[in-house]
Amino acid sequence: MQNYIIFGLGSEGLSSYRFLKNQNQEAQFILVDDKPGDQLSPDWQKIFAEDQDRFIPSSQLEFESIPPDSIVVKTPGIAPNHQLLVSGKLANLKRTNNAQLFFEYLQSNLAGVITVGVTGTKGKTTTTALIHRVLREAGLAAVLGGNIGTPALSLIPELEELTKGNPNPLAVLELSSHQLVDMSVSPNIAVLLNITPEHLDHFPSLQDYIDSKQALITHQRQSDHVIYNPEYQSLQSLVEKTPATRHHFGENNLHDNALYFEDEKIIDTKDIPLVGKHQWLNALPSIVIGKHFGISTESIKNAIASFTSLPHRLEYIGEKDGIAYYNDSQATTPEAAVAALRSFPEKSVVLIAGGHDKGVDLSEYIEEIKNRGVKAVALFPPTGEIIGAELGEIPHRLVTSMADAVAYCREHAESGDTILLSPACASFGVFKNYMQRGEIFREEINNS
Repeated sequence: MQNYIIFGLGSEGLSSYRFLKNQNQEAQFILVDDKPGDQLSPDWQKIFAEDQDRFIPSSQLEFESIPPDSIVVKTPGIAPNHQLLVSGKLANLKRTNNAQLFFEYLQSNLAGVITVGVTGTKGKTTTTALIHRVLREAGLAAVLGGNIGTPALSLIPELEELTKGNPNPLAVLELSSHQLVDMSVSPNIAVLLNITPEHLDHFPSLQDYIDSKQALITHQRQSDHVIYNPEYQSLQSLVEKTPATRHHFGENNLHDNALYFEDEKIIDTKDIPLVGKHQWLNALPSIVIGKHFGISTESIKNAIASFTSLPHRLEYIGEKDGIAYYNDSQATTPEAAVAALRSFPEKSVVLIAGGHDKGVDLSEYIEEIKNRGVKAVALFPPTGEIIGAELGEIPHRLVTSMADAVAYCREHAESGDTILLSPACASFGVFKNYMQRGEIFREEINNS
């Protein structure tokens, strides 16, 4: 009888629990989360009420007896450096996760499925969705999941149905560093977008964070493929040892106001409904994959041209009194926020910045704010205090709510300007997560 510990009781933890329960009715589970049980979802509440398995708050786990053969199923919401995993009760137990279990199931039961895995510090979600869009536009059987929304294991029923009419459907997955760190399987097609300092509050060092991405290609074979941007030296180092076929993309594919595949123009940038060079670069892997599967240029162009920005990723909210509003709440690193600032004309942006301090260097972001002539900045602490101290004569103010931030920005914006939420920092403290931060920003705009 196998014992499992589901660590992290969100949607992915629920997906893993249901999958493992279905696979092995005799399995025993301990359900663990940092939150109290009464703060978890109704689905988990029902499981607790039916007393199917035992819930233990993580703070109490040290006092419990844990079977030594237990397998920890960790979700991305649990940091790799969580005390229980590093030196606590779970430190010496075997670990797996939803994506790892998914790949293992495919190997044993659905070997014909072609897997595409996308990772990188920023741009993962947009790139993953674009790849899926290009494949589906061409009529290929493809499913979308992973960190983008639907947990990988929850895709299995759809894949099993697709294989009845197509022996080689595709599964396109967004994979985060928190997932990859526990994985020992690699996808057939790996996409490495970029690596910049991120999650340094969850990894001992930048090198540990970079190493976590290695799993995407470590177990690839000669018949597999890796698509990467060689302009990032850290990616060059990662792909040196893979036997997979290598495909490049980068700024050399973006010139003359268009995206190119080799020497062929695919689409003019004016026809791409995504704002900014960094988002145009995110479209390039979908072009490479489209060409790999023999999809026509016209089909690829149509897929990209009809793709709209995803929520919280330089998302256009609308215009009021001549002022445009963009929600880039997902920009939780300085590099992502710098890219957002460069997407707009100089001296036209009023910015909302700051938030949780993850220990990253904000100097490049601060310089970009000054160099681009940002008109004013609403700042969330604690990093807002650091940013504000360096802004000199640029008007700025510390704020404690989104309503206060938007009101301050409106005082300094005029027709033709853009009010941009691109904080360069995580949201914890004032907001539950970057999604809630973005939703509240949208509500402030739409309700005023």
